[in-house]
Amino acid sequence: MSRIKLLQSSEIKIFDSPPVFNHEHRLQFFLINEFIEMKLRKFRTPYSKLGFILQLGYFKWVGRFFEIRNFHKQDIHYLIENMSLSLTFAEFQIYYTKQIAYYHREQILDLCRWKPFEEVIFRYQIKRLVERQLMPRKVLFEIQSFLYRTQMEAPAYDKYLKIINQTLLEVGKDISTSLEQQLNEEHRKILDGFLEKAHAHLNADLIQYRTINQSMRPKDIEKSLEQFKILKSKLELLKVPVKALRLSDAIIDYHAYWASIAKVDKIQHHSDRYLFLICFLIHQVRKRHDFFIDILLQNVKLAHNFTKRLQKESYFQNHKQRTAATQLLIETRISYHKQLQKVKIIIHSSIDDSQKVIAIQELLETEIALETEQLQKIAVLEKEMNNDPQSQYYLLWEKRSTWLSNRVGAILRNMVFSQHSDQGLLSAVEQYTLKNGRINAPAKDITWLDSQQQDLLYTLGENGKEKFRPRLYKMFLFTAVENGIKSGIINFQHSYRYRFLEEYLIDKNEWILNRDNLLKDAGLVHFTEFKTVIEGLKIHLEELYHDTNENMKAGKNEYFTFNRKRKPLITTPPVEKPDTEKVSAYFRPVRYISILSLLSEVEKAAPFLHFFGHQSKTDEKKRPNPETFFAAILALGCNIGIERMGRISKGVQLTNLKHTADWYLTEQALQDANDTIISVKNSLDLPQVHRKDPEQLHTASDGQKILIKKDSLNATYSTKYPGFSKASSINTAIDERFATYYSAVITAADREAGNVPDMHLGNPVIKSTIHSTDTHGGTEVIFGIMHFLEIFFAPRIKDLGTLDLYSFLPRKYYQDLGYDLLPDHYINEKLIEDNWEEMLRLVVSLKLGKTTAFQVLKRMNSYAKQNPLQKAFKEFGRIIRSSFILRYYDDLELRQSVEKQLSHIEMMNRFAKSVFFGNNQEFTVATKSEQEKGILCRRFIQNAIILWNYLYLSDLLTKVESEEQREDMIAIIRNGTAVAWQHINLLGEYDFKIITNEKLRFNLKKIFEWKYKY
Repeated sequence: MSRIKLLQSSEIKIFDSPPVFNHEHRLQFFLINEFIEMKLRKFRTPYSKLGFILQLGYFKWVGRFFEIRNFHKQDIHYLIENMSLSLTFAEFQIYYTKQIAYYHREQILDLCRWKPFEEVIFRYQIKRLVERQLMPRKVLFEIQSFLYRTQMEAPAYDKYLKIINQTLLEVGKDISTSLEQQLNEEHRKILDGFLEKAHAHLNADLIQYRTINQSMRPKDIEKSLEQFKILKSKLELLKVPVKALRLSDAIIDYHAYWASIAKVDKIQHHSDRYLFLICFLIHQVRKRHDFFIDILLQNVKLAHNFTKRLQKESYFQNHKQRTAATQLLIETRISYHKQLQKVKIIIHSSIDDSQKVIAIQELLETEIALETEQLQKIAVLEKEMNNDPQSQYYLLWEKRSTWLSNRVGAILRNMVFSQHSDQGLLSAVEQYTLKNGRINAPAKDITWLDSQQQDLLYTLGENGKEKFRPRLYKMFLFTAVENGIKSGIINFQHSYRYRFLEEYLIDKNEWILNRDNLLKDAGLVHFTEFKTVIEGLKIHLEELYHDTNENMKAGKNEYFTFNRKRKPLITTPPVEKPDTEKVSAYFRPVRYISILSLLSEVEKAAPFLHFFGHQSKTDEKKRPNPETFFAAILALGCNIGIERMGRISKGVQLTNLKHTADWYLTEQALQDANDTIISVKNSLDLPQVHRKDPEQLHTASDGQKILIKKDSLNATYSTKYPGFSKASSINTAIDERFATYYSAVITAADREAGNVPDMHLGNPVIKSTIHSTDTHGGTEVIFGIMHFLEIFFAPRIKDLGTLDLYSFLPRKYYQDLGYDLLPDHYINEKLIEDNWEEMLRLVVSLKLGKTTAFQVLKRMNSYAKQNPLQKAFKEFGRIIRSSFILRYYDDLELRQSVEKQLSHIEMMNRFAKSVFFGNNQEFTVATKSEQEKGILCRRFIQNAIILWNYLYLSDLLTKVESEEQREDMIAIIRNGTAVAWQHINLLGEYDFKIITNEKLRFNLKKIFEWKYKY
């Protein structure tokens, strides 16, 4: 492997130079307090004092030291004047030597309580990052962040370059050596089969396996299943080397992606072709396995919904008969009542008893006869009343057996289950598989069925004997597997999304051995002791109960009241909406700037193209030009499509465009490019006017529906987005300065809450202190996790007053104080304490990138009945949620801030739709990874436009001569928004310079002479 460049030459110069301070920075970082003053007294020479303060100031900013020759001249002059030193710049350069500087560095580390650079830890962390298959440049920034977070001195660029390159070689060599040792000739033959062609005119087998058909039609499922069976059998033959290699998900994902886009001959001649092919095989089996699990889940759900609908229709179809029969019974009851009244009249009459008896007998002999049709109506009604609705449901459910078996029967027979699954249910699946779905008796162990279902398995036949109901049994089995997957009692091998929960977390043995170091790496040391954490929460929650109630009693909360059921009601006065018109007026002189020109200007202000490195991690011999990068980003981000962009554009070739989109526009590179634009915007002063509090940063997230034209398992129907089309939901997050710093594509049926922690995990540019969502984004578990991330979670929850409040103290304690707002339940402190270690292990797994919150929460979400970890997180989240609710009730400013930030993200969603204008704003790609890439490009375009707007407005401010006018303009910007795009030409330009004498391409004479005989 050739030596990899991590940074460009210009970037290296910046990396190895001290930070550039403005006046405010110098005041902050070169501040000499009493303690530092005492230190300086020990230095005899002025150049020693100056050098110490310079190094200390630079170190406090970035956590590393720099060469003396790179110290900024402006900083030296500032300190000479500020410290009143009798010293010149030239004298400092001569007398402040490396020996003195090194001595000062030791003292600065001691003063700041930082650790000196330790290469062993440095190498270990780099190896962990490399094994995650991060791009080398990303490894540099991640390890730099780790060193600062753990307060360890950072080295110069050369050390990063050397160790990262060495580690890349070592990791690659280790895998290659292990692979060489594990693969025998039979294994190699299996893998080489991917590259072979059955016939000269056909593609290699690898090509047909690259794309997964997303259709749920039975014939398409059958074809996909045949491919899965072939791949699964190959993987089974390779299970020994696969198990021995212990490849991480990141290694598999990287090499599988490479194999999925590279030309076959390129793979064939690559020295690591077996690694690429084995990763491709593992990846395809996992993806397809998850795909079929999704199909099973969706089809069983469809069958249930269809049966419920039939049951409802059946009920309403009989409505008229039921009403008529009921009316008949009422009329009959009235007739009998009248007859009874006549009997009573006879009894109380003056005639003698013998005559009374005769009269009553005559009356009773007058029968109230019912016609046959009327009797049938009453019989139907009686039958309905005696029918068990559940049994009726199962009758209808049984009839869907053939339909569902055709769609999921073969899938169930080919699933590969984990040993961490319910053994009784697995034995039933095994029997179903052995019998090839032709079941004539239930499995020996049917404990996975409830008692009613067990009773319903048999019915009385015509001969009076019990008869087995195989179709109903199969439907019960399909449902049990579906419920088992959702509840976590059924798990799978060869899967990304349906593994045993434990596999997503840091290994228990590793946790036991390295707990303290792992907590330190994750920045969670202050959560180590449960007692300390819980005592702090107790005090805080009790204070909130007191403050909120006392303010209510004092009449300070005019917007809070109770309804008739004594449930809290809170109102929030509307917040002032941003004045977009006045800000937009500043852009009118621009008229229309093309999006291509805008991206070119943004590249000059915030260089981002260098992030797009070739997927092979080595420098490409012929790198695409900037215009090709811009075209690829616009093709995906504006939803035009690569193919169409290549055909309608001049100056860019379609083949180059495809190559750029596949090999350079990776998700990681697009994320880094977005982060760079946001970082540059954050460094401007103007965006800060939109922050309510300079010490706080309010972020918000929301989902946006996008319909999908193709078959896709990443699209579903949803009650949140009613309609007849399947859709995906784009969950995006912004901050107060309108930076769109996160996006994720999920199905429309998925809850957005799972993405909320991921928005803040490992985010290098946005450090949120408060985050808001709508109701769909908030759950008790999310409240708990966000507390560990030290972010105040403040969602806008519909019907907030219906949520229960929790407390550590009894309800009577607050009642005795005369309070109206009381807790509903008591916190189960022991449940949290018993699971504290597992809770920490999960959060550390998230913070160290072992898994994503969305992944682990989706797997854990329905574990409430079986998994104590889920219960513990919910209980912990109830503490945090109760604290939030009390504060939300009491703090009008907080409520308005939440409303304002959520209104901003709604505006950003409108902006996103305008950018994503192509193809009727619908996805034309089926897979999640393709959709994610398109949305990342869209987000990049949005961030680029907002940065350009801020640069433009900042430039205008520098040209305003009057201070009064400048303040007026800043006030308008503060009350407005930088989210403006009316001055941006996203659609391209029309060229009306048509050559009028150009010959018509059509032969009109022949066209009009041609006739078709009908």
